[in-house]
Amino acid sequence: MHKILICQKTLEEIKKKISSPLFTDTFRLGNHFTRSRKLKMKQVIYYLFYSSKASMNLNISNIRDDIPKIKFPNVTKQAVSKARKGIDPKLFKDLYYFSVKTYYKLCKQRKTWKGFHLFAIDGSCIQVPKSKDNIEYFGLCKNKFHSREDAMARVSLLYDLLEDIVVDGSVNDYRYAERSSAQKHLEYLETAGLANRAILLFDRGYPSYDFFKRIAEKEYHYLMRIQGNVKSLTELDCNDEITNYTPIQRKGDEPVKVRVVHVTLDDGTDECLVTNLTDPSITPEMLKELYFLRWGIESKYFELKNQLELEEFSGSHHLSVEQDFFINLLFMNLCSLIKSESDNCITRELKNKKNKFQYQANRAYIIGRLKKYLVLMLCGTKQIVSALNQLLEEAIKRRSQIQPNRKCKRPRIQLRHRHLNNRKTCM
Repeated sequence: MHKILICQKTLEEIKKKISSPLFTDTFRLGNHFTRSRKLKMKQVIYYLFYSSKASMNLNISNIRDDIPKIKFPNVTKQAVSKARKGIDPKLFKDLYYFSVKTYYKLCKQRKTWKGFHLFAIDGSCIQVPKSKDNIEYFGLCKNKFHSREDAMARVSLLYDLLEDIVVDGSVNDYRYAERSSAQKHLEYLETAGLANRAILLFDRGYPSYDFFKRIAEKEYHYLMRIQGNVKSLTELDCNDEITNYTPIQRKGDEPVKVRVVHVTLDDGTDECLVTNLTDPSITPEMLKELYFLRWGIESKYFELKNQLELEEFSGSHHLSVEQDFFINLLFMNLCSLIKSESDNCITRELKNKKNKFQYQANRAYIIGRLKKYLVLMLCGTKQIVSALNQLLEEAIKRRSQIQPNRKCKRPRIQLRHRHLNNRKTCM
């Protein structure tokens, strides 16, 4: 099925869910929205999908002007802040998971690498508003470059590298272990029926004896980069060797069979990769190519933090943080479907043309336009089919040049931008 049709089906069902009190009342916290108030629960949901990174006062005025159909009342920002605390973030989490399930149910032909489906798991830290509630719920982190303390949360994503879909996501206490998040991602992957013929890609923060053993017991395939201080693996005699690994401090434990491969990067750096893909037909060069594909999840974090500006949260309560997080994951998946369909159309259009470069749809443009159209489609102001076709047509025309082998030096020391609630954009 075409990706744009999957997006259409997803939006149509989300529209029905939001309009159904049987669905929304399930996520009502306490006695909120039980009495007759100016703000209805559905209006607050629309507001959260609509709100930009501007101030709340501007967002309230803009939603009243742009979408008169939802009859958003002329209320104060304090009223909106209080009302959104009555909505369980699981509502948006449920809608996000619904988008994932719908995609894999309707997508009959998925891309593969050597017959395998590729998934990357990675964690990151995000700065949340420094309120008393967030400090208690997520924790404080001292910046290593100066003495300032910030409220921080730890997020983790499970990402389908070839389909460009965020399959699972979590936001937790800053001190929450990345491997614990990864374990929950693996459980969800199995529950969703996506674990068959899957290869899991990890960065160097995940390898450990217990993690190797746990994944091996589940019969998953994996590829990880390992740190140089694990000398029992990194200092083997051969650059491609299968060995039985047990940490020095756990010599009595049952060893885990792993394959250790050394690959040389373009700048001459030696990288050590560990995998349980022992098939000799999968060469070290192929494993190097495979690990390079993991960069897709780093690009997804760039999209989440910089293009969607996740850290410019629309509220200072931990419920607001979780609401914004799952809204953004849902939004990323919808954008991915539109971009994928646009890219296919661009490829077909340029197939017989002798262009010097290849082109793709501009993801930033799609994000901006979908943000404008989303609530209009969900509330019925715009028909979903016509709005998506218009967006698709625009995205095909606003294409960007693909620059092959592009490399940017990654800054190793950088001060974090400080996100302040009293310094919101006016645009």
